[in-house]
Amino acid sequence: MKTDWYDSSREKVIADWQDLKFGMFIHFGLFSIAGGCWNGKRIEYGYSELIEYHGNIPQADYEALKDKFTIENFNAEEIVGLAKAAGMKYIVLVSKHLDGFCLFDTKTTDFNSMDSPCHRDIVREMSEACASAGLRFGFYYPWVDWHNPYAVPFSMHNSDVIPPRFMQYCIDQLTELLSNYGPICELWMDMGAPTLEQSQTVADLAHRLQPGIMINGRIWNDCHDFISMPDNRFPDCKINVPWELPATIFHDTWCYRSFEKRDDLPGKVNQISDELFNVVENGGNYLLNIGPMGDGSVVPYERDVLLNVGKTVRERGLCRKESVTISERVTNETSCFVLEHGMPNIRYTGHEYYTMHPIITGYSWDIDVEEEGKFGLSCKLELPLEHEQKLCVETNDRTFVFSLKAKLIRMGICAAVHLEKGVNHISIYTPGNPLERPQFPDLCASLEFSRQAT
Repeated sequence: MKTDWYDSSREKVIADWQDLKFGMFIHFGLFSIAGGCWNGKRIEYGYSELIEYHGNIPQADYEALKDKFTIENFNAEEIVGLAKAAGMKYIVLVSKHLDGFCLFDTKTTDFNSMDSPCHRDIVREMSEACASAGLRFGFYYPWVDWHNPYAVPFSMHNSDVIPPRFMQYCIDQLTELLSNYGPICELWMDMGAPTLEQSQTVADLAHRLQPGIMINGRIWNDCHDFISMPDNRFPDCKINVPWELPATIFHDTWCYRSFEKRDDLPGKVNQISDELFNVVENGGNYLLNIGPMGDGSVVPYERDVLLNVGKTVRERGLCRKESVTISERVTNETSCFVLEHGMPNIRYTGHEYYTMHPIITGYSWDIDVEEEGKFGLSCKLELPLEHEQKLCVETNDRTFVFSLKAKLIRMGICAAVHLEKGVNHISIYTPGNPLERPQFPDLCASLEFSRQAT
């Protein structure tokens, strides 16, 4: 039988999350009031949600924006309605960004929306609106907080260590967010450079409080449930684990930018639609961002983009594309065949943003078999190994775990492997959860099949 590398409950969580396919990201906060400008000057360098840093704004002056956070036109029901009209099935809201301003009711700090002039818990409003409309809800939470005095040091790249007192602050806030806002489908961590222990602590907390949650790759240290691609970057190879592409309508900012050039609506709709269908057809989820204005209203151009994308979604539907490339055709006359140079199996790994990189964990082939039969299976190496290496071979219905012995170039795996009539998927990979598998060893390995007499 095949080895189940996930437990059955996680398999369902993964399948349910992948079925969402298309979601809305929302970047909203004090930076939305600034809109990319400070004292009448455009701050064009960097993302506008980072204007406090890129604009060299004194912290006290920036944080005084809290007194202007009235957001009289923020309407959670309208935003959720827009998401549904666009064909989206989930929403991920920035609960706080790097400036540290919280959009939720928290006991950890008074730097939050409940203690601002609006006296509103935006996370609660959005989570309840999603629940009422049948959408799933998740939130963004960064490993970085410029407001917290213990979150030091921080640098331009925001990939810094997490000091112990700040780590406890994060745990306290995450506990609030994971406990007080109903079912959470996605935890979207970002930035920072936590230790393995810190990443695992957050992952364990999230899975304990929210068994149905999926955690993104920026929790770091291979403690994630799915991969977050770099911003607006489609993978250049097939990914064999759950993944999501975070995308913006305009690539120069995530939050509202008052001087953004908003033109060519049809071209923008076509661009976003093409990206969406490309991601979904190739197995990923597409998380498209909007950045409401400082008063909380949705930018009319962004609304129009989403409504028009929604029309395309309703016309075409969002479907996964089953991609099969036949590597070998096995006829009744085929007595033996060799599989080599397969399609790489890819996952991403890293301990912070600037070390994230793809690694190969195995190789796969699709073969077309004319009639079912039994085949002897062995693994052949071009050169012998210095040390023993454990690998797995998987067929349609069975997983074989075996050891490549040192000093040998051919190892038998099974005397009688059953291959079904039609397409058979064959793969060789390093053992373990697909999200944590070690890199495939640097060796030239081929799989040899020899037909057994009936």
